[in-house]
Amino acid sequence: MREITIFNKSHSTREIREYFHNEKKPFIVRNVIKSKINLDFLIDKFKEEKVISLNPNSDKEILSVGSLIQKVKNGKKYRLRANTKLGNKICKYIDTSFIKNIKNQKKHLFDYLLSFGKTSRQKTLFMSTKDCTFTKHSHIISGIILHLDGKKTWYISDKRESFLSIKYKSLLNPNPLYVTDKKPNKEISFNLNPGDLLYMPAYWFHYTISHDTNISYSYFFTEPIKYYLTKTFIMFAYQAVTNPIFSLVKALKKEPEEHIYDRDDIIMRCNKIRDKKKRKEALKFFKNNDYS
Repeated sequence: MREITIFNKSHSTREIREYFHNEKKPFIVRNVIKSKINLDFLIDKFKEEKVISLNPNSDKEILSVGSLIQKVKNGKKYRLRANTKLGNKICKYIDTSFIKNIKNQKKHLFDYLLSFGKTSRQKTLFMSTKDCTFTKHSHIISGIILHLDGKKTWYISDKRESFLSIKYKSLLNPNPLYVTDKKPNKEISFNLNPGDLLYMPAYWFHYTISHDTNISYSYFFTEPIKYYLTKTFIMFAYQAVTNPIFSLVKALKKEPEEHIYDRDDIIMRCNKIRDKKKRKEALKFFKNNDYS
């Protein structure tokens, strides 16, 4: 099984930058930043901030950051999934210079859409608690993840998945997410610890398992059009054709934290499947995930 490429402080920024631009495969940079972000930091800076969290039943619940963290400290399985409100506020407390050093700062068309509205969809905060996981999925956008606190195990495909492996293609539109089955014997696993950086390219399938409460910051962006045309053409083309216009309208009308997670919408789509057997299978698949 292939292992993920790992860099550390002994590697030059130029070497990492060249790998990022030329290989377009996942990689890790160990201990590249010093993080001071933890639960107490979030309380200190954002105690009264209202956020959409996921409760133990994976349903949305609006809580103050202070109340949310108190529940987490009491052992409750609450979490933040791609929260843009805190992501945009906390980025000034995180050293993101390394991201700028390895990534071309040129913006592409869809990067401007990611930044539309009061808050940017490019800057997000994740907070997971023990045993949180999710189905194996991929995104149309790429991400550079800075792991800030706690420990998390990542599982990624050892190579790009084929289009045929994607499940329930029609169900997830307009949500820009593909899902597939977990295959432990064909996956690379690794841990991220505070200070580590991970690059996850667009349409590379992955999922995580949390061993304790952990916090990470993700910077999402789109790749050059050449990437989608040469490396993920079928997935990109299918999504471009099937993603209806109203999904774009929905994204522009609402702020990110209002629609970044929509379990009810996915379940509603499952219920519209005419084939009874397929409908039952899809409902079981999505209801059994805790969306962490």
